[in-house]
Amino acid sequence: MGYQLWTSPLTGYRRKGTRLSEIRNLFEEGITAKAILEPLKSCPMDADSQEMYKRLEKLDFDVAGVKENKESRVAGFIYKNDLKDSDLVGDAIIDLTPNFLIGSATPLAEIFEILKTKDFIFVLVGQQVQGIITRADLNKPPVRIYLFGLISLFEMHLTFWIHEEYKTEDWKKSLNKNRLKKAKHIQKLRKERNEEVGLLHCLQLCDKRDLVLQNDAVRKILNLDDLDTSKNNLEEIEQLRNSLAHSQVDIANGLEWDQVFKLVPFMENTISQSDLVVEEEASKSSKQEIIDFWATG
Repeated sequence: MGYQLWTSPLTGYRRKGTRLSEIRNLFEEGITAKAILEPLKSCPMDADSQEMYKRLEKLDFDVAGVKENKESRVAGFIYKNDLKDSDLVGDAIIDLTPNFLIGSATPLAEIFEILKTKDFIFVLVGQQVQGIITRADLNKPPVRIYLFGLISLFEMHLTFWIHEEYKTEDWKKSLNKNRLKKAKHIQKLRKERNEEVGLLHCLQLCDKRDLVLQNDAVRKILNLDDLDTSKNNLEEIEQLRNSLAHSQVDIANGLEWDQVFKLVPFMENTISQSDLVVEEEASKSSKQEIIDFWATG
């Protein structure tokens, strides 16, 4: 496999679209808060609290905005449960301070960070509060695409280092016999479809996880020093990947959202570390040649 996937073996040039930074930029520029927000529903400030509580309960809303009238701007917000102990909606209003607000151009990666500690965040469109994003909105397709892309890149790096550090396919000796048999079956099926692919690329994520954790050199390269923590994270990444691949309604299926929020920086940090080593090694091995071509752009 060498460094061909990410870096030219001749020049050390890093191929476009393979760096973590490029993946993040793609989503920061193309997928923002505006892509996943929901329009904010607001209650009249002078409405009866018990009536509004019933309506919010029926809609399954935990939070709503508050306006003085239909045409006015959002003046604040209320928690549904606070309406139980008040007469009018305005009695339970909470001020919209900056820590409850983000702009519509806020990148998806930042929204993940924000929702680590909040169940929701309001979105400014122009100068007005018009939207809300809750953790439930992270189940939407744009977020799924982001996470699946991140997991795919993460798995590619695991495959690369297994190839590099398990010389002459010694990894076969470290793999459970049933798992090796499964990989060979997948390879056979792919060859029947005229897909020439190495056995390593027929392993599943759980196999790569075990091989990485068993190899001290790979763990050192990827900064996976804490074996128990790394094992838990890799198992949860596989669980998240399966939820995404099988289109589960809730991508955190079987996990807590706090676990999902933890996995994103874990994968990004691991990929970033791998990126550094890949480029350093490729730079050392690249041949210094003069190529009579001009690059455009």
